[in-house]
Amino acid sequence: MPSTSPRLKVSHLGPIQSADIAFGDLTVLVGPQASGKSVLLQTLKLVLDHRSIAERLEREGYEWGGDPANFARLFYGEGMDGLWTDKTRVTWRGRAISLRGLAATKIGNAGVDSLFYAPAHRVMTLKNGWPRHFGDYSPGDPYVVRDFSERLRKFIDMFLGKSSGDLWFAEVFLAPGTRLLLQPSIYGDFRLKQELNGLQKRLVLQRGSEKSLPFMVWSAGQREFTPLLLGCSDVIESSLGQRKALDWVVLEEPEMGLHPRAITAVLFLVLELLHLGYRVCISTHSPHVLDLLWALRVFIEKGAKPEWVLKLFDVETQAENMALAASILAKSIKVYYLDREESKAVEISRLDAESASPHETNWGGLTEFSARASDIVAEFVANQP
Repeated sequence: MPSTSPRLKVSHLGPIQSADIAFGDLTVLVGPQASGKSVLLQTLKLVLDHRSIAERLEREGYEWGGDPANFARLFYGEGMDGLWTDKTRVTWRGRAISLRGLAATKIGNAGVDSLFYAPAHRVMTLKNGWPRHFGDYSPGDPYVVRDFSERLRKFIDMFLGKSSGDLWFAEVFLAPGTRLLLQPSIYGDFRLKQELNGLQKRLVLQRGSEKSLPFMVWSAGQREFTPLLLGCSDVIESSLGQRKALDWVVLEEPEMGLHPRAITAVLFLVLELLHLGYRVCISTHSPHVLDLLWALRVFIEKGAKPEWVLKLFDVETQAENMALAASILAKSIKVYYLDREESKAVEISRLDAESASPHETNWGGLTEFSARASDIVAEFVANQP
C-alpha cells in the first residue's frame, strides 16, 4: 500500500456538487438516500479498474463506440447516461480524469481488478439460490452488480466444483474470531451447503439431518449476508493463495437485514480485511457501525492494547486474534457525511459529540432520532406533576 493517503475529488457529478475524499485504511460514508454514496464509490471503481471494466464489457458483447454517455450507462446503469456533464470534474491522486478518456480505454492485455465491490443490490445476485452469470443481466443493470455476481459464481465453482456438500468455507479462510462471531449470530445451528435440485445446483441451509431450506425461505439477513460472505471469502482466499490480491474492498450497507449482534460480527470481518492489508470503504445507514468506529477511534488515539479491541467484540485473546487486533490499532479511520441538501461531503472522522458541526454531533444523522427522543422524553418527564 502507498504510504500517502489516496485522494478522490469530484464536483458536479450527479447529486454531488463537491466532495474531497482522503481515504484512510478504513473509510466510511454516511448520509441519506440519493446523497451520492454509491455514485462516489462506483466512480472510485471506474477510475481504478476502467481497463478491466472495458475488457469485460467488450468480451461480453457490449459496444459503446467510445461514446461517454453509452459507457456511463453500461457502467452506472440505465438512466445514468447524464451523470457526467460538461461541468463534471474528477481528480484521482491529483490527476484529472475524464469520462471521454475512460470510454476510450484501449483494449489490450487483460486488465486486473484492484477493487472488489460488494453492492447493496447483492441479494438480487442469487437467482433461485445460485449466483447469476454476468450475461444473465440486462445491459441497464449496474456493472458492479453483474461483476459481483460473476465473481461469486466463479468462486463457488472453484471451491466446490461440481460436488455437493458443506460450504462453510469460513472455517478454511476466516480468522478464529470472525468464525466465532459469524456462525452463531447469522446462521445459528444451520450450515450453508450446496446441493443438487434435480439437475441444478443451489445454495441451501441445513440443520443436522433435517430437510434443507431453499434460498427464498431464509431470513432477510441471511439472504443479504450470504453473498457478502461469499465475496469476502473470495477476497481473503486471493490474498492467502497464489492469485494476485486486490488492493481495495468496497462494501455497501453490510448491515442490511442484520441484528446488531450480527452487525458486530460483520464488522469484525471488516477488521480481518484491514488486517490483511486491504483499504476498505463502507457505506452505511447503521448507527451501530459508527458506535463501533467511535470506540476504535478512541482506542487508537489513546494507545489502547489489543485486548481492548477484542473485549469490544467479545472475542477470545488467542494469538491470531491478538495479532489482528494489534494491526487494527495502527490503522487510520475516515468518516464522511454526504449532505444531500448542500450536495457536498463533510468529514466527521472524529465522531465528536462536542463538535461545532451538527453533522458530526449526530454522526451524520444516524443518532439524530435517538438523541431527539431522549430529549423529548426527559422534557415530558420533567413537566409531569
